[in-house]
Amino acid sequence: MEQARQVLGERAPRLDAIEKVTGRARYASDIVLPGMLYGVIVRSDRPFARLRRVDTSAAESVPGVEAVATATDAPGRFGEVVKDQPVFAQDVVRFVGEPIAAIAADSPETARAAAALIDVEYEDLDPVFDPEKATAEGAPLLHEAYEDYAAPDVLIRHGNVCSLATLEKGDVEAAFRQAERVFEDSYATHSVHQTPMETRAVVADVDAQGRVTVHSSTQHPFGVRAQIAEALSLPLTSIRVTTPPVGGGFGSKLEACVEIYAVVLARKARRPVKIVNSREEDLAMGNPRHPMRFRLRSAVDAEGNVTGREVRIVMDAGAYSAGSPVLTGVAANLAPGPYRIPNVRVEVVAAYTNKVAFSAYRGPTGPQTVFAVESHTDVIARRLGMDPLEFRLRNVFREGDIAHNGQVLEGVSLTEVLEKAAEAIGWNQNQASDGLVGRGLACGWWTTTSGAASCTVKMNEDGTVVVQTGAAEIGTGAVMAGVAQIVAAELGVDLEKVKILWGDTEATPFDAGAQGSRTLFNMGRAAQQAAKEVREQLLRRAEEQLEAKLADLEVLGGRVSVRGASDWAVSYADLMGGAMWVTGAIAATANFLAEPTPYETARLRGSLYPTFNSPSFHCHAARVMVDPDTGLVRVTDMVAAQDVGFAVNPQYIEGQMQGGAAQAFGFVLTEELHFEDGRILNPNLALYKLPTASDTPRITPVIVEKPSKQGLYGMKGVGEPPVVFGGAAIGNAVFNAIGVQITETPLTPERVYRALKSTTG
Repeated sequence: MEQARQVLGERAPRLDAIEKVTGRARYASDIVLPGMLYGVIVRSDRPFARLRRVDTSAAESVPGVEAVATATDAPGRFGEVVKDQPVFAQDVVRFVGEPIAAIAADSPETARAAAALIDVEYEDLDPVFDPEKATAEGAPLLHEAYEDYAAPDVLIRHGNVCSLATLEKGDVEAAFRQAERVFEDSYATHSVHQTPMETRAVVADVDAQGRVTVHSSTQHPFGVRAQIAEALSLPLTSIRVTTPPVGGGFGSKLEACVEIYAVVLARKARRPVKIVNSREEDLAMGNPRHPMRFRLRSAVDAEGNVTGREVRIVMDAGAYSAGSPVLTGVAANLAPGPYRIPNVRVEVVAAYTNKVAFSAYRGPTGPQTVFAVESHTDVIARRLGMDPLEFRLRNVFREGDIAHNGQVLEGVSLTEVLEKAAEAIGWNQNQASDGLVGRGLACGWWTTTSGAASCTVKMNEDGTVVVQTGAAEIGTGAVMAGVAQIVAAELGVDLEKVKILWGDTEATPFDAGAQGSRTLFNMGRAAQQAAKEVREQLLRRAEEQLEAKLADLEVLGGRVSVRGASDWAVSYADLMGGAMWVTGAIAATANFLAEPTPYETARLRGSLYPTFNSPSFHCHAARVMVDPDTGLVRVTDMVAAQDVGFAVNPQYIEGQMQGGAAQAFGFVLTEELHFEDGRILNPNLALYKLPTASDTPRITPVIVEKPSKQGLYGMKGVGEPPVVFGGAAIGNAVFNAIGVQITETPLTPERVYRALKSTTG
């Protein structure tokens, strides 16, 4: 079997590579069905107002308009955690862009022309855009009936606070009383958009019995099905979600969005309806990364050990809670940092404001929280006169430590990733004396989200293999490379013999979605177990045909042979030859759900994400040059040292590391959603500055493999961590270069220039 597993760890090509590079892949926006209509969503142009009247009569009279829908047609509510979001605004609009109506017509132009005719009468209310002001006494209440919204009992919420999570251990007051030094700093991070290459797109169709098929560009087909059912009060059995190739997601396509409106229109018109967001709609009406504010206070003893830490975080949730109630728990685990601090108190507040709802973006709350924590770490080290690398090595988690939430840490590699990243960036080399040059580090831990995964593997009559999985392939290669390699390895067949069918809620088994670095960790285990069962069934057949004992058989290249007698063999195709009439089919389905990670429940309140399952450990490093005349930051090198446990396919892991680091670069230097009175001012790629290939520095991936006890072959989650640590590393490199820490992102030339001037007068 060791020979058969050689495909594991190889840089094997993904199964959909040719289809994508030749342009043959058919995305959701490419789908055209007979009689298809085109949908447009009519949205609020006010941040906070009562709806006095919505008159659709003029739009309904436009030739070519086949359906107009409002809250009368879909009065329900939905939400990822708190059921606070109406399908269409009913009595109140709470952000610029909230859906009020939807139109289906025979062309996009007709639909948009009709949309402009819908007459909406508002009564403006006093909006609140600042999350801290939203939590103040007397602030306008965005959701007057918030107590009536269904929500988990563990959730703490009141007024405009949609989620409050706390973490506490030890005696924080005593730690500060006894400290040799106390350091206090504040930071603020901004919002950026996921900006996948493909915008949100969907085609919804309805059959004669009223059953709906939804072709959606989504990361989570089963989750989208559940939200459609919830929002429209439909049985799950009447909804099928299929997922064509997905042109990127990064969290933006986890929650149902345009899908709900396409279904409403398709059911009303009894014809297929396509909705494809324009780039402007996607940027202005999506669910971007949370703006966050931080206040950190740390106690340090005479030896440079951090003995206490207090953190308060305020998250801008936007008009609806979306993923915020989960993400306050993630931020709480990150807030103390990856350090051995005996006394900790953390409070994370997510508050409603009259802005678009903020939610999941790759590594949600990670880039923001790590920027604050690791910036604070550098300040402490430099004020103590210590090297930032030395200070981190003194304080980081080690094998067997107890994390702040009470979970026992295993497979800890923080020392290793710190040292490897420092070596790769040339930490101890002399820096050039001409110009402002700096190096920076940022380290931490991250989670591998669990969630149920199920997979079916079946053997065809010709010895080829079909894998059916509900997991979505969103471009990472987790399914079309990773799952395929695992199945090929376990069955001992060539990779070309494997075919994968994925992302169809009726034709494939269940999966909890492409999120939280979970896909290969969870679906890989289910696929391995199913493939193993298929292999055992095949070996039992071979045992009879070869008249040999099972223990004497081996598999290689789709052939079962007797050890030491390679000619005494039978192929999988031969074993399956009588499947139709004599021997029967061979298939197996396996399910996997990771065991919950034990933790100290008394330390946490209000957290829906209390532990980091099978955690991974990371360090990013950066080298920058700063122009003293303009404040322009040029990143010359980035290093991403990532502990992946076991690299199933190093090529795609390195691609994830480099892509995530490039997103971190964009977050901290070039990208920013600009808000004014709740409206996004730069919803296009002329004004929203995505980094290009020419902007992005050289990114060196360093793969570290310290196995996880829970992960198949020792693997850990891969996809999210690369975006989490790079921004903080760049920020610390700028601090090193100019001698002044910038506490607000992004690090624009203006901010850097002002910081430089503050030191020179």
